[in-house]
Amino acid sequence: MKKKTNLMLLALLGVQLILIIFLYWSGREKGQPMTDLMQGLAADAVTELAITEGSGKTLILRKEENGGWQAGNGQAVSYPADPEQIRHLLTTVTSLQSQRLVTRTKSSHIRLQVDDKIFAKKVTLQVKGGETRTLFLGSSPGPQAMHVRPAATDDVYLVDGISVWELDTEPESWWQTNYVLLDGDKLREVSLKNRHGSFTLRKEGDKWRLADADPQQELAPAVVADFLRLVSHININRYLGREHHGKPLDTALLSLTVADQEPLTVTIGPNSGDEDSEHVIKSSASAFFAAANSDQLEPLLAMKKENFLAPPAGE
Repeated sequence: MKKKTNLMLLALLGVQLILIIFLYWSGREKGQPMTDLMQGLAADAVTELAITEGSGKTLILRKEENGGWQAGNGQAVSYPADPEQIRHLLTTVTSLQSQRLVTRTKSSHIRLQVDDKIFAKKVTLQVKGGETRTLFLGSSPGPQAMHVRPAATDDVYLVDGISVWELDTEPESWWQTNYVLLDGDKLREVSLKNRHGSFTLRKEGDKWRLADADPQQELAPAVVADFLRLVSHININRYLGREHHGKPLDTALLSLTVADQEPLTVTIGPNSGDEDSEHVIKSSASAFFAAANSDQLEPLLAMKKENFLAPPAGE
């Protein structure tokens, strides 16, 4: 009986300890106000974002007048950047909040890697009107948690929801790889010239027809759908610059007409024949030549006019 009583008392003591710890930490958490590290700054107000490593290596993401973004390092050519990726980062950075003030002592900055000169990453935002905001991101005591210090203060906070891997300083990791991205529903005409000849698909009403073919000839819906999907979305592996000095891009010519847009042409060069197996391509909508994977383009290069024709009834 005595043993049973002792066990009950021990269990009660355990519950009390858990309750004390819970109330203590809850009180601590509630004792610190929620702080907005980028108070008053909206993501869409940012016109330039620079990410700097402790070594000095810097990535610059700059917004253009047309709303697009460019990624570069301040020395080489800047290439088109992925706006969705940048928007996600800006939303994350401008909405950073913390209830966990770690220190207000400047002497702790080096230890936490948020010093003006010793840091893991530095993020500098240029805002419309000329304002500049800077954050120093330091050591990470756990996944998705970092010590962060706004440059205007000595206060260091522990912040959730951001990590170093989101702040890559390699321009290539920010490139816009959607080189051709069109709304397939707005396509009105597609022409392709390759080694097998040339043909034109034209949309008449809600149906696609093959130009210069018997109007009674039905097309294979699945073949047409696959072809339109291929031509309206072409990804690239990398950008190659504003000039091309290799083999002529005369392997294929793709022309696309979209409602309410300027006609678009894509010239395609021969297969590189190397381990990467790529084609150099150039879109009239881009200032840059690019390299695209052969697996993506070969179906276009092999396409024949006859592939679109539906087999006669009964076959």
